Amino acid sequence: MMRIFLLFFMISACNYAQEIRITGTSYDKQSKPLETVLVQVRNLENEVLDYTYTNDSGNFELLFNNNDDNPIIIEASSLGYTSQKRELHIKKELVIHDIDFILEEKTEFLKEVLVEGHQKIRISSDTTFIRVSQYTTDNEQTVEDILKRLPGIEVLEDGSIKAHGKPIENLLIEGENLLDDNYKILSKNLDAKTLEEVQILDNYEENPIFKQLSNSEKVALNLKLKDEYNYVLFGNVSGGYGLKDRYEAAMTLGLLRKKLKFLEFSNFNNIGDKGSRLLQSEKTIIDLSQMFQKIEKKPFTIFSIDQQEEDVFNSRSVFNNSMLHSLGASTKFNEKLTLRGDVNIIADKTSQDYQALTEYFTGNSRPSFFETSTYANKNRIASSEIEFKFSPDAKNYFGNTVSYYSNPHEASNSIILSDQGISQNNEITSETFYNHLEHSYLLSKTSGLYNYLYFGYGNSNEIAQIIYPGFRDLFPVQENSFYQKVGNRFTYYGLQSTLISKYNKWENDLQLQVHNETESANSRLFTETQPNFEGYSNNLEINDFFIGFSNSLKYKLKNDSYLKGSLALKERWFNNKNYLLNNSNFTFRHKLKQYGVIRLSYIYKEELPGLKFLLPAYAITSYQSFNSGSDEITKLKNSIFSLNYSLYNDLKGFSINSSLLHTVTHDGYASNTFANENFIFNGLLPTSKGHTTLANLAFTNYFSTLQLATNLDTNQSFIRSPLFLDQTEELSLKNYSGTYSFSVSSYFDKWLNFSSGVQYRFSKSEIGPNSNEFTTTKVFADFETKLGQSLKVNLNNEFYFQNNEEYFFSNAEILFEPKKKKWSASIMLNNLLDEKEYLIQRISSFKSYQKRINLVPAYALLKLKYRF
Repeated sequence: MMRIFLLFFMISACNYAQEIRITGTSYDKQSKPLETVLVQVRNLENEVLDYTYTNDSGNFELLFNNNDDNPIIIEASSLGYTSQKRELHIKKELVIHDIDFILEEKTEFLKEVLVEGHQKIRISSDTTFIRVSQYTTDNEQTVEDILKRLPGIEVLEDGSIKAHGKPIENLLIEGENLLDDNYKILSKNLDAKTLEEVQILDNYEENPIFKQLSNSEKVALNLKLKDEYNYVLFGNVSGGYGLKDRYEAAMTLGLLRKKLKFLEFSNFNNIGDKGSRLLQSEKTIIDLSQMFQKIEKKPFTIFSIDQQEEDVFNSRSVFNNSMLHSLGASTKFNEKLTLRGDVNIIADKTSQDYQALTEYFTGNSRPSFFETSTYANKNRIASSEIEFKFSPDAKNYFGNTVSYYSNPHEASNSIILSDQGISQNNEITSETFYNHLEHSYLLSKTSGLYNYLYFGYGNSNEIAQIIYPGFRDLFPVQENSFYQKVGNRFTYYGLQSTLISKYNKWENDLQLQVHNETESANSRLFTETQPNFEGYSNNLEINDFFIGFSNSLKYKLKNDSYLKGSLALKERWFNNKNYLLNNSNFTFRHKLKQYGVIRLSYIYKEELPGLKFLLPAYAITSYQSFNSGSDEITKLKNSIFSLNYSLYNDLKGFSINSSLLHTVTHDGYASNTFANENFIFNGLLPTSKGHTTLANLAFTNYFSTLQLATNLDTNQSFIRSPLFLDQTEELSLKNYSGTYSFSVSSYFDKWLNFSSGVQYRFSKSEIGPNSNEFTTTKVFADFETKLGQSLKVNLNNEFYFQNNEEYFFSNAEILFEPKKKKWSASIMLNNLLDEKEYLIQRISSFKSYQKRINLVPAYALLKLKYRF
């Protein structure tokens, strides 16, 4: 291990050379220093050797290596000014001082202003500026409605946002990150009428030290508001009430000044909009193959009543009473210190009635369960985050983020199964606390040191009550009420230290990580007279300590192409047993100039299973199923091959994004299943088989002349994995699913616009001689009409065809917005045809699931809104 570390260190230490230093100042015609001017130095092949931005005194400094005597080009550019270039002939080791630039303001003639006024998109360096008025129909109500219509931006079904094919790092508003990962609260609540421009920020990097030393591949969005919403208190308040006691009340309050920015969103409703949908899911990330990331872990639960809720139609399928309060704020104490924070309080109370058929395919046995259920859930969330950023000088950057998350919730359902009454109730309390302290130090123009100190704590407690007479056939008791307690608690802390260096076309990151963690997990099934049952109690304690070394080396080719490879070795002591884990990856990225980007990568990953997979005894997950882990620790070994091609031409409104990902499981676990007519028992056995292939193709085109946009999209999934039956018979489980969709939307500057399309879904599962498959076809046709200057009518129609069933849903909204008035009124008509139920079909592993849910009856809601 030490030899490998020394080898990595020697590779990094070799990144040295004599450097050329250029300093200077940028002025305007009145000899006033200009700040934030981009100054770049390039060779004759147009490769950037170094770049920087002028400070508040207009000064800049460039430091780079040059291996030949060819001329170099120095260019200074800034928005609103004419760029200037200098060609210099230099020799090695020559230091040049005092290269000044005087930039002239661009003169905008009337004709040019008119052209600019109609310009939809402009691109400057790594930023794409999109004028939203050129792509909207004036019927959009929220920022999310606008983002769905813009080229280069994709809004997923859950509200997550992608830009240029990548998940966004942040959703900024006037350059500030107010809600961080919970940006969906902003996009789904901020009034569309406040938005002037959306900026796609490619190569986004918030850390100024990283920005100087490496080229980021992250992307972010920045929202620019109209001038009248800057520096003043703005917002809106709305309230509505309708038939069947439907209601909605909402408020938005915002202030965006140079030193203080805040946004507050509040919402109360029972029309299907759950607040918990807007929060980002917590993730477990402890992966040395990723060099710079926050490490956060979430406690687990076992009983799963709350996972039975279906959100397929929101306003049509969710019976709810919900409350959301969210506040995000950022303040600049001075140019060096920034403080940001957000607080979110959510309470969702939901209910849903359904009938479900669950069928298991386990060899010759095909047990099935048909149930009628009444489901209820109370979910409460409180989360907060405080972050400070401090740059005392040009060489230091500090950041510290503290976050807390609390989520008590209770789920219950009453079930009728073959004339038997069953009751399930589950109460869970969970909380997490994280602290992330970061320090970046610029050692020189070509090297820096990044230190990251982290701490995490998580705790969850779960108590489930199950009343099921069938348990008496399994356990030797006469009671009907059974209980299960589950607890999971962890504490971890660690340090990452990374040496970042660059030399000409090379970039190198050498990282050391030390991590220590303790975790406990326990579960116990019991009754009032029986404290436990043999084989149904778990009590596991884990002490986990590891030291990891990783080295990432990147070689830049021409035209933003590169080769990149990394190797990470982790020496891990897991409950006093030693494991050496290897993670490596290789990436080749090739930019085809105007023809897009190809990326080819290979990743090899080794990891140990999570604690939930190591619980040796059974724990009950529902009244009919029991899960256990494995008492054998097996390294999880996977190889991942991926190929991606993307082309984003925002100026022409044309994009292609395609990907192919194939995963091979070398070592892991497979399900070991035993089923009878009453219960399903799932365990884990080590295996060395498994393949997963995922494919995606998305094609979008904006036809400016026709004022139409089309989208063609397909997603494919092929999964092949082993399945053991009672530890004896091994079968091959095959799952396939595919989705095909096509849509066309208009953005006419007329009285009528539309959006329509079709989507086809197919899923199939095979195990031995058994197979099952489902198909669903969706056709939608939405229309937006303007009846005069103030009256608008929106109509949404959806047709569903699945197996032998058909469904037709229609919603409408009538909106009255008097010109030059601050108030508006609307009537929302939900489920106009009063469809009573909908069939949901799924195939998951060796299980097929058909669930018929009751829908919200038709209703009308009148809402008034006042903007200020």
